[in-house]
Amino acid sequence: GGGGVLHRHFALPLTVEALADRANMSASHFHHHFKHTTRLAPMQYLKRLRLLKARALLGQQQHSVARAANTVGYQSASQFSRDYKRYFGMPPVSERRRAALG
Repeated sequence: GGGGVLHRHFALPLTVEALADRANMSASHFHHHFKHTTRLAPMQYLKRLRLLKARALLGQQQHSVARAANTVGYQSASQFSRDYKRYFGMPPVSERRRAALG
């Protein structure tokens, strides 16, 4: 399914059109099918996936916030921080602090 592609290539600049093409569906059909399956639009799902991957990287303390953002496919660290805070309710730097405290 489309989810497998997202999990393998989540850091790439993916579009609904590109994903639909891989699944041999029209963009609107893919969007509808994806949302029915995951309860999220494809780009929402991708954002959530990227944020969860980034949180894991920050939790392992192997990445700075900027490096984690870049690793999961964000072009902008500030956009990443905004999305992260909106999704998890705290900024990504607090995740690193939490990991440091153990």
